Amino acid sequence: MERTGVGARTDELTEEGYDRLRQATETYREDLVVRLCAEAGLRPPEIARITPGDFRTRTTRNGTHHFLAVDAGDGESAREAYVPAAVRSAVRRYVNEEGVGGDERVVDVTPRRVQMMISEVADRAAATAGDDALREVSSRDLCRYYARRLVHEEGVDPRVVLAIGPWNGLDSLAQQLDPVDVDAVVDALERTALTGPSAAWGPPEVGRALAASDLGVVVTDADGAVAYANDGVAALTGYPSQDLVGDPVDALYAGRDADGHREAVGASEVALDRRDGPPRAVVRVVAPVGGGSDATGRVAAFVPIDGGLAADDPTPADASPVRGPGSERVTGVIEALGAATEVLGTASKRTEVASRLCDRLAGTEGYSFAWVGTTTGDRGVVSTAWAGIEEPTAEGLAEATTGDESLRDAESGRTEAIRVLPDDGRELRLPTSADGPDADLSAASVAIVPITYGETTHGLLALGTTADSAFERDERRLLATLGWQVGQAMTDIKRRNLLLADSVIELRFRVESDRAFFVAASDRLGASFELQGIVPGEGQSLLYFVTMRGTSPERVVDFAADVDSIENARLIRDYDESYLVEFVVGGEEPATTLTELGGHVTEFAVDEGAQRVTAEFTTETDVRAVFNGFQSSFRESALLSKQEVERPVQTTDGFRQSLEDDLTAKQQSVLRAAYLAGYFEWPRGSTAEELADSIGVSSPTLHNHLRKAQQKVLTAFFDDE
Repeated sequence: MERTGVGARTDELTEEGYDRLRQATETYREDLVVRLCAEAGLRPPEIARITPGDFRTRTTRNGTHHFLAVDAGDGESAREAYVPAAVRSAVRRYVNEEGVGGDERVVDVTPRRVQMMISEVADRAAATAGDDALREVSSRDLCRYYARRLVHEEGVDPRVVLAIGPWNGLDSLAQQLDPVDVDAVVDALERTALTGPSAAWGPPEVGRALAASDLGVVVTDADGAVAYANDGVAALTGYPSQDLVGDPVDALYAGRDADGHREAVGASEVALDRRDGPPRAVVRVVAPVGGGSDATGRVAAFVPIDGGLAADDPTPADASPVRGPGSERVTGVIEALGAATEVLGTASKRTEVASRLCDRLAGTEGYSFAWVGTTTGDRGVVSTAWAGIEEPTAEGLAEATTGDESLRDAESGRTEAIRVLPDDGRELRLPTSADGPDADLSAASVAIVPITYGETTHGLLALGTTADSAFERDERRLLATLGWQVGQAMTDIKRRNLLLADSVIELRFRVESDRAFFVAASDRLGASFELQGIVPGEGQSLLYFVTMRGTSPERVVDFAADVDSIENARLIRDYDESYLVEFVVGGEEPATTLTELGGHVTEFAVDEGAQRVTAEFTTETDVRAVFNGFQSSFRESALLSKQEVERPVQTTDGFRQSLEDDLTAKQQSVLRAAYLAGYFEWPRGSTAEELADSIGVSSPTLHNHLRKAQQKVLTAFFDDE
């Protein structure tokens, strides 16, 4: 495969690439398969043979470790694979949720299907990340990633990796690792122990840590001479490490910093002399080697600060470290965004989020102004809140962004979605006039940040500043994350307000598009469907519980098998004249689309190739935006009605009274006894047999009363949700 990454090879899957893969999984099973390959070193045939009974636990004084007895395919154990605690927990959760028995296969598919699942995840990751290299990731690449991470990053003995991994010998394992050249040999020997005066400072682990550190590290002897300098120091100063050894440590520093370093201890900002160019500002941390009067020298680590001293006078007598503008800018942005995110969890309305966000951001040193615009269906972008600018400028921003569809349709959370204005490739600029109230901002740089979450687009955030180093990549990455966080907060508020609202907007649609599964099934099979309820499923899927009539469930299940949006279908109960069927919906369906647009679907009915679906929205919802979003997915649809509906309010006492009226005295007493006896806790405080003995009934009678009582409680709770 062709991939980009760091290391001796250019075609390796990186940690960032692996994160992209996991983010692209749509089901819990897909995520589990990817993790078993990349974090436990399992191959597809091995994954397809795993049962819950294959796992082993071993406890030491340092903790609990998990292993998997890998079946070689002939019933014999080929090896014991080490399973990280997080992966073991994921397997346990999947087994519990799917009801997998101790001797049943956890991933009940063929090895070929496992490979296809990984390929499908890789395709989605490539499309989402815009990186075609990810499309080529296979199970073999994930196992290779596993080997490289353990050996190169974690420093695990290759013999151990061979013992727990799927390779037949060291030669096979070596093919997964970086090639060894002369530089690698020298580097390995240097990491074994420091040479020269530093050799006495063992143990060898210290030498390996210093040599491998990404930071610049210098070790001095008791006389203040450089005894060791790693490659990080060479990168900071431009001087080869071997040329520094033997020189006084003071020679490393520039200007007024060039004295008194022999006895330095602790953290301070200093300027390192550079072979070419101005001094380099760094934070230095110094600690003695040994202790007190027994100290044999010092070790210093250098953390670079972006930027440097003025180039017009590279070595002034009073040279002092100066933080680079990029570093100061990012630090200020982190502080500003930290202050802004504090308001997200306290607001009760989306407009309140926008207003508080603008006030916080415009009140920091990082930004001159902040503006939030809401995307609407018929009016484009409408100014919602702003701070640091006047209304004409705010309305100008709304008008300018309305005319740019790429801004309104961008997805938050991605650095490349951030637009910085003025943009040389476009005419869009901050709309200010020379004699207007915001004339001083005419030269400001402006970042436009999408505010979206899932399929819901809330609007845009604009931030302006006159700083020279604004909106470089690190800052754009932070702003992309902020856009996603704001979108999530607004979505949460919208859903919470919908649940708690006394009144809602009820929208009823008619759909005749055969892109909708239930419409197509009704038309072709002569079936009718009625929704009983929707429950969130694994990943982004939804579970539809639907009553059907007019045809057999086998025909519907077979029909669903050829539809991409339906991941699974199964018969739950046969009521003679009707059937209750569960559908796992992972693609576009009218009810799913309305849910993603912020609605709560209360009912749908499908008959003779037409579907009527009803959903509730908050009273502040832009109905035109919902309609346009719905029609973009299902063009053969129409809005039948829109009305504001009052919700009946039921108090806690009223709920209890309705249950007491519905439950028989025996059902109440059995249910209460079971609750108080810890029967519903895990692990159970009482078994069914113990509870039956205490009450004085048989176990079948106990279960009969409990089941009926639980059914009535759940019916009262869920029927009118």
